[in-house]
Amino acid sequence: MRELIIKLNTLDGGAADALRVIEHFDALVDSRSSALAMLRAAAVLAECPIGLEDPDRGLRVGVDAAGRTVADPGESTASREVARFEEITVWLDRDGPSWPLDHLILERFARSLHAVKKTRDVSPAVAATRTLCERDATPADRAAALCQLGLGSTVTVVVTHVADAPKMPPGLIVDEYQITLFPASAAGAPVPRAIAAGLHTCAGVDVHHEWRHACTALRIAIDLVTGKPTHVNYDELGSIATVVDSVDADLASSAPDVCRVVELQAERSWVVPTMEALLSHCSIREVARTQNLHHSTMRQRIDWLERKLGYTFLSTDGYARASTTLTLWRIAMAAENAQQPYAASALLPIP
Repeated sequence: MRELIIKLNTLDGGAADALRVIEHFDALVDSRSSALAMLRAAAVLAECPIGLEDPDRGLRVGVDAAGRTVADPGESTASREVARFEEITVWLDRDGPSWPLDHLILERFARSLHAVKKTRDVSPAVAATRTLCERDATPADRAAALCQLGLGSTVTVVVTHVADAPKMPPGLIVDEYQITLFPASAAGAPVPRAIAAGLHTCAGVDVHHEWRHACTALRIAIDLVTGKPTHVNYDELGSIATVVDSVDADLASSAPDVCRVVELQAERSWVVPTMEALLSHCSIREVARTQNLHHSTMRQRIDWLERKLGYTFLSTDGYARASTTLTLWRIAMAAENAQQPYAASALLPIP
């Protein structure tokens, strides 16, 4: 396909661009991307707001040109271009004249959404997981699904990003998440350590209203020391979960204390790991040992941090402020990491 695009570029730029659109959506279908992942990728491809409505999925959602979800996709306007395939409706809202490939983008988007939905429940394990996640499933259906999956009365729900689906066993994809169920005794061991994951242990019959807790844990699944993806157990978060559920990534990343820490981290790579160590240990000497530093060097780093942050780090108020800042930092940075696959998948320029 890419060789054909290169040849067509020299002969007919429009035809090459059309093939890029087709290849773009074919790749999303091949990777079993979720509806929201496809929506974001389509918006970045078209460089304008795009939305979809799928009654079967219970979805009516829109995103802006950067792929950020908008609260209200709005009503149809004279400038809105709409396409339909089966029960799925998609649209785009462009300021100014239409692009030559707008209709093709919408047509391939709608067909791709339908294609992924048709193949999503081919796996018996995926179909059983869907039953456990459906609010309207009967107790008998839930019991049968647990039996089919070989699970007992208690399960561990693991939620990962859909971009990591190839690294996981088959699971149910909902929006940008993949849900995979394991025996509670497994405690997430089958999940590769290199990917971000949120975990939550609950009764198997309660998965339909408990799996979202694992999504909460996924939202801060970034290691404070390495900055890499990690696994977070919702059951260990306590009141931190309330903060995570209440603050979205945009709000977290715009908090002045978080912005300051991001700036300082770019200047000194030890900033976030040192803050985490100071919150986790009882004394400066102990922190210095964990960082393989002399305690006087650690004292110098703390003094530098306090000057730059503008508050006394080891005071009661400073401790609470730093702890809250690191929670918000995790929300912002974990979301930034999760967005990278969408940006990478959309690098197909259309003039």
